Amino acid sequence: MKQTFRGVTLATIVAGGWAEPASANAIRFDDVTAAAGLREPLAGMLGHGAAWGDIDGDGDPDLFVGGFADRPDAEYAPRPEPPRNALFENRGDGTFRLVGDSPAAGYARTSGAVFADLDNDGRPELFVGNNAKAKARKDRGEIQARAATQRSQLFRNVKGSLRDISGQSGACPERLRTARNVMPLDYDRDGLLDLFVIEDRFTKSPRSALYRNTGGLRFRDVTAEAGLPEDVFGLGAAVVTLPGGAGTGLFVAHSNRFFLGTGGRFREVEALSNAFAWEPLHGEDWPCGAAFGDVNQDGMPDLALSIHGEPARNRLYLGESATGDGAPRFRDVTAEAGLPAEWPTRVPHVEMQDFDNDGRLDLYFSAGWLDAGGAVTPLVFRNLGCPPGGVPRFEGSEAPANAKPVYFPAGPTADYDGDGRLDLLLVNWFAGNHTRLLRNTTEGGGWLKVQVAGGGESKIPAEGIGLVVEVAGIGRREIATGFGYASGHVPVAHFGLEDRESVESVTLHLDADRRLTRTGVTKNQLVTFEIP
Repeated sequence: MKQTFRGVTLATIVAGGWAEPASANAIRFDDVTAAAGLREPLAGMLGHGAAWGDIDGDGDPDLFVGGFADRPDAEYAPRPEPPRNALFENRGDGTFRLVGDSPAAGYARTSGAVFADLDNDGRPELFVGNNAKAKARKDRGEIQARAATQRSQLFRNVKGSLRDISGQSGACPERLRTARNVMPLDYDRDGLLDLFVIEDRFTKSPRSALYRNTGGLRFRDVTAEAGLPEDVFGLGAAVVTLPGGAGTGLFVAHSNRFFLGTGGRFREVEALSNAFAWEPLHGEDWPCGAAFGDVNQDGMPDLALSIHGEPARNRLYLGESATGDGAPRFRDVTAEAGLPAEWPTRVPHVEMQDFDNDGRLDLYFSAGWLDAGGAVTPLVFRNLGCPPGGVPRFEGSEAPANAKPVYFPAGPTADYDGDGRLDLLLVNWFAGNHTRLLRNTTEGGGWLKVQVAGGGESKIPAEGIGLVVEVAGIGRREIATGFGYASGHVPVAHFGLEDRESVESVTLHLDADRRLTRTGVTKNQLVTFEIP
């Protein structure tokens, strides 16, 4: 029997002569947290942000996890006091080593993080977004006092080791206080990744900021000159390269504002204000995470939105033909797609990823069920396909017996073990639960992963962030990181191939006019485009 929510049954849908493919495989995960060496080092952390990134250049994604360390000692049991933020080296054998002496292993109220190569040297830097307070409480300890006021931080990658350059970088000013999400993007197309850092509304005069990368790991606040309003606040965000050279779309969740970037400047798309209007049910009913992807494989970006409210009224919007000013239109298709109108817990983070390698993007939210034995079943809705000219249909996994809903603030995906299947990291916030690494054990399906190396002098960011990859017969994906909420990702485009042994071509779109193409690409490999 399939799970039912408020009258919406997530079952096989047959409409207009179309039905779920018979070769469908259930999406499955195994909890490998302890075996990977992550459970004990992260015990007691009030985790809130996490990022994957290959710090040492060995091809295996390493991991940073950050939390809030300003609460009373008793809230961190079984620890006697708040644990530090944690950096882990991926050993390449399915296990991780805690890098205890890293300068990133400090105390803060970390609300998001991302790895990105900001100086085009082939190694990613680490930006840690901290949700700082103006002053610490006097009734808590020294660690808590230090954590409460710690501003956001930028760490330079020097041959695989991190060095704190926050003060001189210009990207972590004193006035940047309640940081949440961090979005790397090359808004001015100069080949250097810039940073859009979102502040939440829970501070006086919140002001998200765009920091332009001027080279040498120095940044300048260009928010106003880039056309972004002073009053933008939010929790999560997503960036998308629009088709046909229409520009860059930037969506900020919570304030639910969409900006169109062209020629190094942004302007708000007023025509979309009604499409994303939000009527809260109560004071904590906040749109939170955002992710772009093409769930119906029509070449237009779609948008998923997760909600930090109880109940969570998560949303799926299909992108359609452009408005008169060049921006896409969006239509709410949540109910038509078979998605539940409500979920009983908060749902902070969201992604569109192909977990079963069938070529279609599934929907994943950082929530799920916790059963009586302590096992977590993540909230993943499998994409069953799309009737011609219609709306894609989704099916959710079944709820285990005697399970209760649970959520996790951050939950970035990564293929941490290199087997071609996307795995989940669920970062825990609550006493009695713990952070989970869930290994994807779904059967079947070939795959391709596409990455970019080099590119600084050619005006292409070194990791290709913001570039679109197209696989013939499958569709388009964007190389991106920092989408959803409080999460950072490895900048690799992942494609499931279902039962294909090869694809006719893999194309990297450098811009509206330039592209690189590989032909006759066989399955189950990492394709690297070298940019001089």
